[in-house]
This record gives sequence, C-alpha cells and structure tokens, in this order.
Amino acid sequence: MKTTPFFLLLATAFSSTALLAADTPAPAANTSAPAADSSASKSKEPTWNFPTPLTPGEVIDLFPEGVPGWKDIGPEQVARGTYTNISNPRLLCYSPAPGTPSSGTAVIFCAGGGYVHVAGPTGFNSWLNPLGITVFGLIYRCAEFGAPAPQQDVMRAVRFVRSHAKELGIDPNKIGVMGGSAGGHVAASAATLYNDAIGKTGVVFDEVSARPDFAVLIFSVLTMEAPYAHGDSKKNLLGPNPTQEQIDQYSLEKHVTRDTPPIFIIHSEQDTTVKEENDLMFYAALRKNNVRAELHLFPDANHGSGMEATAGPTSLWPKYCEEWMRWNGWIPKSDSSMLKIQTHDEARAGARGFGRGGRAGAPPASSATPAISAGSGSN
Repeated sequence: MKTTPFFLLLATAFSSTALLAADTPAPAANTSAPAADSSASKSKEPTWNFPTPLTPGEVIDLFPEGVPGWKDIGPEQVARGTYTNISNPRLLCYSPAPGTPSSGTAVIFCAGGGYVHVAGPTGFNSWLNPLGITVFGLIYRCAEFGAPAPQQDVMRAVRFVRSHAKELGIDPNKIGVMGGSAGGHVAASAATLYNDAIGKTGVVFDEVSARPDFAVLIFSVLTMEAPYAHGDSKKNLLGPNPTQEQIDQYSLEKHVTRDTPPIFIIHSEQDTTVKEENDLMFYAALRKNNVRAELHLFPDANHGSGMEATAGPTSLWPKYCEEWMRWNGWIPKSDSSMLKIQTHDEARAGARGFGRGGRAGAPPASSATPAISAGSGSN
C-alpha cells in the first residue's frame, strides 16, 4: 500500500486519532522588540511567567527580553498546524494527561520543512505523552532569518527547559531533542554545537547548559557538504552562496565529539530527497568518538513516508525508539518490553539496525505503534 507523506502537514496525519484539542494555536503576533545591543544585553535577562501545571497548548516565548536579530518580516501565517514567516520563536507545550505517571523526561520536537516552515507537535503528543514525556514543540525561525537563528532557538529552548525543570516537573538530566528532515538538523545542532558561540545571545542565561541529554533524528538533514547536502535546506539556512566556513560550521558530522549525547537515528535507503549518507557520515563520526548511538536504516521508505502500520517495517521505528529510551533510563522499564524475548536475528528483520552502546529489539506480535509522522513539509 502506498504510504502517506509524513512531511506534508503533521496535523492532517492525525485527524483520525484522539489528540489534544488545542494543538493549533492562532499565529502569534510579531510583537517582539529587537534584542538589546551587545553592550547592554547582559543587564536585560530573560524572565518568564507561565502557569504550572502547563495547560495543553501553552505557548512560551523563548526570548521575552527581545528576539536576537529581530526584524519585521510581516505577519506570521498558520495553516493546518503549519507556521510560516516566523519571527517570534516559541514553544508549544504538552504535558502528560492527569493521572499519567511522569517519567520526568522532556522532548523538544523540531518539525521539518526545509527551513521554510514549521509544524507544531501535533501527533507526537499522542505517542510521547502516554509514556510520561512532556513535549515541547519548537516553532523556530527559518529562511527569513537564516543561520544562526534556528540554532539560537533550539539552544534557548534547552536552556529554558533545564533552568525551569523544577517548575515544569522535568528532570534537568532527562531533556532530549527530536527532529525530522530539516528539523533533524535543528535538533542535531543542539546535540553537537551546544557550546558554540552561535547559540548564545549575549546574556548571562547563556551559561545554562544547552546540551541535550539525548537526540532522536528522523530522515535528517545533517551535512551541508556536496554531494549529499539537501539543496533547499542549505540555501534557506545559509543563503545562495555560502562560504566554506559556513558549510563547515553547519555540517554537523564535523562537530561530533566524545561529549555528544546519545543519539537514535532512522533513515531509508530509498530516500531520494535527503540522502542516507547524511546519517551514515554522522553515525561514522559518532562511532569514531565512542558516542552511544543506534542507527536503523530501512530499505523501503520514501522521504516523508507515513508511520502507519501499513508502511511495513518503517512503521516500527517509534517502538524501537521507545525501547531505546527505556533501555537508557529516560522512561521506566515496562513489563511489556520488546526486549524480553526477541532474538538478535528477529530484532533485525526488515531493517538494518546498527547499535553502539544501544540495543536491538523487534516488534511484538501485536504492535500498538501509533500512526505518527516525523515532520511537516516536503523536506
């Protein structure tokens, strides 16, 4: 059966599932003032005022002190859960339902869209919230600002969640990033460039660690080097004529170190939009630096293939990811864990799974994997 493109519109992929009612807030007004100049910025620290517990769809502006490099690009647009022309980066927050045991884990989700548009976390809440995970959908700046704006946004998001972990009911040592396609590049930027100056905005708050504790990368853009760079993402992030210095800065396989957090990766040999070499080069760098990582390379899935059960082995990645999170302690172990009875050969049926310090698992006879997708847009 033909699979459904998962980087189309994230909201429509879940129209038949029971999701939170407030997944698509109205577009935020472009009211953020420019950030203070560098000579005075340290005296203008960000402060937040948000309700606890968070209400479904709670919106938290990332730069209450003023968006760095802010410019008036006109009104933001939102259609069917997808945001364009973004100048006010923010988080859309979804906590586990009352009565759900909290794992203390948070995931900052970065949807795809080729650095043109961004979707909210619609659908990922229905997978992650029941696992006790709080989901923060990152609405990050795109081509209108270019680099390093998206990187500043994701690193500020990690800093915000970590610094307010107690109020949010989060363990400050269990903060992950997750992204698909260009959103995978945003997430991986946090995992590799968390100490880099590009993610800092000149305030004391920059001293809070922006290093995520883990990352999940789905059909991700990771390199800006030819011949494997995704052309549109590269152009939208770096402009039409980037320098070699810019290409090196945002080719994330070049920034993996022994301190890069554990990473879970999925991709497909059939993906002709974002080449699998993005992940293969990145995974090679992880191995070289002895970073705990797990790679699943599926044979038959186009870029944007749906995660519904009819998609075949590719649809199992959320269960593999869930077990990886259990194995590493970010969510509690479960009596129904796939790890209890599966053999090594069974674990690799239908997918080439490579792990370094990770684990291998296969789907149970009756999988409850939700029909979820990994991003928005065509890339």
